Amino acid sequence: MPQLDPTWFASQVFWLAICFVALYFMLSRLVLPPLLDIMAKRTDTLATDIDTAQRLKSEAEQARLDYEKVLAKARGDAQAAMNDAVADQKLKAEAKGKELEKQIEQKLATATAQIEAKKATMMNELAPTVVDLTAMIVEKLTQAKPSPDQVTKALNLATKGER
Repeated sequence: MPQLDPTWFASQVFWLAICFVALYFMLSRLVLPPLLDIMAKRTDTLATDIDTAQRLKSEAEQARLDYEKVLAKARGDAQAAMNDAVADQKLKAEAKGKELEKQIEQKLATATAQIEAKKATMMNELAPTVVDLTAMIVEKLTQAKPSPDQVTKALNLATKGER
């Protein structure tokens, strides 16, 4: 093998050094600067993007907190409005209930007065018949005919005792 022949070592090392130097200068001057620029831009872009992402994340978190505060305030306001509406409706219902109670009391008083008037009318209309029937019953039981004045007086005493 010619690579292992010591007579060729010097020329091989010489050409190795020339190729290495030529390749080194070509890479360092032509290929590596654009690559380093690209990598630097990429690093800057990544750093900028990460900073932007962190800033946007903190802004989003702040916006979420603000949203939750506004939502909590809106819920509180809605609850307060609902409580006010319920209290207002309770007051209106109580007032309406009192008004209805007054109306019912008035109607009850009117109905009671009408019933008493009808009762008095019926008693007055039935009084002669009751006097006659009572007189007949007393006559049957005692074999003595009472006078209409006595029967009327007894009936008046009996009705006054009921009341």
